[in-house]
This record gives sequence, C-alpha cells and structure tokens, in this order.
Amino acid sequence: MNYISNPFFPIGLKKPSNVKDLNNSMDILLELLDLCPEYMPTDLYEQQTIAEKLSLRSVLIKDERKRFNLGSFKATGATYAIAKMAYSRLGAKVEVSLENLRNTLRGVTFVTASAGNHGISMSVGAKLFGANAIVFLSKNVPKEFADRLKNIGAGVKFKGDNYEASMIEAENYATSNNYVLLSDSTWETCQSGVDVMEGYMIIGEEVRNQLLSYDLAQITHVFLQAGVGGFAAALALSLRKFLRKDAKIIVVEPNRAKTLFVSLQNRKPSIAKGKVSIMGRLDCKEPSWTAFHSLTKTTNFFMHLEDDYVEKKLKFINDVGISTSPSGGAGIIALIYASENQLFEINKDSSPLVFLTEGKI
Repeated sequence: MNYISNPFFPIGLKKPSNVKDLNNSMDILLELLDLCPEYMPTDLYEQQTIAEKLSLRSVLIKDERKRFNLGSFKATGATYAIAKMAYSRLGAKVEVSLENLRNTLRGVTFVTASAGNHGISMSVGAKLFGANAIVFLSKNVPKEFADRLKNIGAGVKFKGDNYEASMIEAENYATSNNYVLLSDSTWETCQSGVDVMEGYMIIGEEVRNQLLSYDLAQITHVFLQAGVGGFAAALALSLRKFLRKDAKIIVVEPNRAKTLFVSLQNRKPSIAKGKVSIMGRLDCKEPSWTAFHSLTKTTNFFMHLEDDYVEKKLKFINDVGISTSPSGGAGIIALIYASENQLFEINKDSSPLVFLTEGKI
C-alpha cells in the first residue's frame, strides 16, 4: 500500500487537551515581516514541460529555493518564532521596531536539534534579534553543515545517533540551563514548534496573492511533503481558506519514515520504524502532535514513496531544468507517481500545485 484515504476529513481526530491548535491569523506575522528588509515572496510559476509529459492541464510550482537566501522554506519558521517571542515581550506603548525587539532578547539562548535547515533558520533568527543559538546535530549530519552553523554564530553539539535522539539531548540541555527550546516539532512536553509552523503560513498567503494572476478555480490537487509534518500542516491549513472545496490535499512521506501515515492508521501520533531515507530532511520517525491533528482536518490522503523511485524520478526533474534534492522534489515526484498510477482522480483536466522546498544539497 502506498497511500491511505483520511476518513476523519474534514472534522479531524479529537486531540488531547495539551496539544495546541495552529493559529491561522496572519496579522502578527505580516507586521513582523514588514520589519525584515530581506523579505520577498518566492516565485510561483507554471511548469509546462512537466504538465505536458504527464498530460495534465497545468502544473504550478511554488519555489522556496531562494527563501531569505537560505535555500529552504524553513527560513520563515524559526526566525518568525523568535520575532514573535520578542514581540510578546514588548510593552504595550513601545514602538514595534527591530531595535526594540532586539532589546527584549538580549542574553536569551535558543536551543534546538536539527537534521537540516531548521537549525540554520533558528541561528539566523537568533543573530538577527541579538540572542544566542545552540544546535544539536546527530552523528549522521555532515561536518560541512556544522561549519555553516558556526559561521552564522551558533554553537554546535554532536549528540545522538539520529534526529530524535538529538532532540532529546537538546530538550534536556535547555531544561538544565534554563534556555529556550525551539523545536520545529511538538510533543507532550514541548509546544514551541507551533510558532515555527505559523511562520510557514506566509507561504500560503503568498500563494493566495500570486494565484490572482491565474485561474484560482483551476487548482485541483496539492502535494505537500512532510517530515514531522509542520510544513504540510501549516500549508494545508492556510490553503484551505481559499482553494475550491473539492481540491484534494495529499501529504507525501518517505516509505522509510511514514510517521504521519502510521499515525493516521493508529489514530494517534505514532513512531515509524525504518532505515535511513535518501529524503534526509523528511526522514523523521516521530510526528509533530499539533501537525498530525491539524492534518486530520485538512488533508484528503497520506502517501509514501520508495527511495529507489524517488532517485529515478529525481533525474527526470533535473532533466527538465529543476535542481533540487530528494526531499525538495518529493512533492513533484509524488505528483508523477499519482499521475502514472491514476490516483486521486488526477486526469487531463487536473491542475496540481506542488512545492520545491529546498535546493540541491
């Protein structure tokens, strides 16, 4: 089996009382982005070659490879979460300026674990707002990534055999030193990832504005790749506000880390077991609790991809001029698989939306 229909859509599973909801209000997010001189919407464009090869009406791609010049959608997450904390510390009569926001976070240290771009986003956000950053990496993370974090100004600690083990180390370290744990996920004892997810919602807002140049009614399917599920949950929630009601949203995971798929089957956040996937940024074995419960309300299908299929179709993507990683191109590859196997009612009249979440690693 490579996909499952979500029987709980659109009501969703009942969530535990300690799981926070995503807030889809854009007011604070937009106000804080106005203070960022480097903020620019990323491109949304039609990919005619892929549409023609798959015999589809059109294919729209939202390209996150140049987000804040950091190469990934994650640049919007932790940076926004740090800005929001600074914003919450401002007095009611204090002007909302970058300098005043910085003053609220002097001496604060943020801690996280990262398998990729979240650590960079948190480190950049901490530096921007005058705070400190410490990133825990597993032994599988390349030394070059650690060097990149150090060049931004972050402290780096190699702990744990995988991302999940590194996060446990990070949580214990933050607690014992009275630092701020800023994960891109959520679980029973940590809800900081909710603010990170809300930062991703600017991507959905950009899509809404950019679709005014297209036929809004034409979007029939949306493919969203998922690791812990934060990106997928944020985008699904924000897109549901304006897409046609019968548009189908499909969450895409590696077969070796199908944690949301397994969680849906078990009706609760569950651990997925598997070998390391070539889709490294999606290779997460435990879901974000908030993301999972949100996705049970907004998503129609959950599917997973085999590594060998992704590797083969990544060459096709590169051949049409798209340079990306297995993780960054997973949504496009899922669309290809669905089209080849006639899944989700995809046909010649379909106009899917997919996301390039990162460049070639």
